[in-house]
Amino acid sequence: MTIYNHSSYGLEGERLLAYLISFHYLLHIGDCIEDLGPCHKFWQFPMKRYCGMLIPLVTSRKLPYVNLFNNVLLQKRFKYLQLLPKYDEKVFSNFKEKEKTWPPHRVISSDVYDRMYEFYSPCISCKLTKNETMKLKQCYAAIFQNTRDIRDIEESYIKYGKLCTKDGNIISSKWWKNENDSSRNDYCAAQEEEIFGQIEYFMIHMFQGQERMFAYVRKIKKLEKSIRNLKFFDVFGPLQYVEVIGIDRTVGFFEVYDKKKYYIIDQYANW
Repeated sequence: MTIYNHSSYGLEGERLLAYLISFHYLLHIGDCIEDLGPCHKFWQFPMKRYCGMLIPLVTSRKLPYVNLFNNVLLQKRFKYLQLLPKYDEKVFSNFKEKEKTWPPHRVISSDVYDRMYEFYSPCISCKLTKNETMKLKQCYAAIFQNTRDIRDIEESYIKYGKLCTKDGNIISSKWWKNENDSSRNDYCAAQEEEIFGQIEYFMIHMFQGQERMFAYVRKIKKLEKSIRNLKFFDVFGPLQYVEVIGIDRTVGFFEVYDKKKYYIIDQYANW
């Protein structure tokens, strides 16, 4: 403990940046304990993550604390070199990330949406069924508010597995989940105006020379709230196409078999 005090708090002016990260994480853990109680299950993960970040910086067994603070301090000072144009060009030019270009079968976006939304692989080429064609025409009619010009539409489209929203949320489709059981992303989504549904798949469709991005969604029929303000529903509604600009975030549907209800697990509303 003497070595720890001497190497950190004993040199406050020089070591301030070195133990700033420790104080920052302790504040988060303190808030977590205050909100959720002293049970270690809630704050064990941030502690493990914090320790896991620091352990690689310790290479000396003789003076581990000195070694830790020296390495943290060195990293901080090294980052400050980026603020000096002369050193930034010489030292960091080779380490800066270059913008990657992906083939369309891996990542695709559209100028119609200012490339703020992206579809991710896997993808396959498909053809619309008669029922899907009818529903897509209805969607185009709602978009353009004109049913006269929407008669014959292209039957071919490209089906994708995942969507990245403008806020960076990754939403999977039911089709992708069926193909890949190990996927951790859910395929239940919340749309604007608090409309929820299950996404069957995502698609790119060419119409009037523009690539349109849609989700084929099975919406819920009626949204209700319990006494404890929990959202739930009991049955799904029909399928329909929705433009990606109407999709907000991913949610979870928790089915209670004995009550025949689905509770909506929404991290933005339940916690």
